[in-house]
Parts: sequence; structure tokens; C-alpha cells
Amino acid sequence: MTISVTIETDIARPRDVVFAALADVDRWSEWLIATGIIRVTRASSAAPVTGERMTIDQRAAGRASTVQASVTVVEAPARFVLEGRDPDGIATVLDADLIAADGGTRLRWSIRIDLPLRYRAFESMAAPQVRRAAALDVEAFRRRLASTAAP
Repeated sequence: MTISVTIETDIARPRDVVFAALADVDRWSEWLIATGIIRVTRASSAAPVTGERMTIDQRAAGRASTVQASVTVVEAPARFVLEGRDPDGIATVLDADLIAADGGTRLRWSIRIDLPLRYRAFESMAAPQVRRAAALDVEAFRRRLASTAAP
């Protein structure tokens, strides 16, 4: 089974600024708090590139996991996609689309979580938590950008 969530928000910053902040995966733990991102470990400190692999430590819904992830799409400043899988077989896709809108940016943040059979019984409990976490994190990201000086 799959849990799919899409959250949209308008951010009063240019698309390239929003993309740069979104693609700064080393700082995800500062705003992906409800999702439970603790740390992102990468071999490079440069901007992520398609095919780059990383490890994401996460603690959410009472469980800790280490996700092996890779960047599958980098189309600056329009799209960023990351796919990962934890040791229990839970697969996650984070897909961010950025659309220029009225002098700012419309962010469409989509999450898809594919659950292996043994976790499917928990889907109905997990789906509302995933939706809530995604909404809180996107709002935290929007506020983070709104609180910085405009370029």
C-alpha cells in the first residue's frame, strides 16, 4: 500500500532562492522536524547532483531508521526528487516542484511512502500522521524563508 501526500504553499521568495534552500539537504534537520529528520550524511558539501547517494537518519512515529537515499532529479530551479529505502523495506519518494507565481514561488511538496506487506495494517494510522508532519514541515520551511532578508 502507498501513503501519498501533497502539500502546496506560496513562498514570497524567487524560485532560485527557494530551490537553493530546499536543495540544501545538509540543513533539512532544521526544518523537517515533524518528519523526524535528525541528520543527513553525504560525501560532498557541494549542491546535490542527480545520482548522489546519502544516508538520512530519521526518528518518527516511535521508530528510528536509517534511510539509504539517492537524488533522482535535480532540475534547478524547478524540481528536486529524492528516493530512499530503510532496512525494513519502507520506500519513500520526496518530490518538490517549484513554480514561479506572482513574484514568488509555489512549492508543491509530495511524499509517497510505499509500505511492505507487514506494515500495511498500520497504513490507516500512519497516513494522517504523515499528512500532518508534511503540512507542519512545509509551513516551517515557508516561515524559515520568510524570516530571512529578501535578496
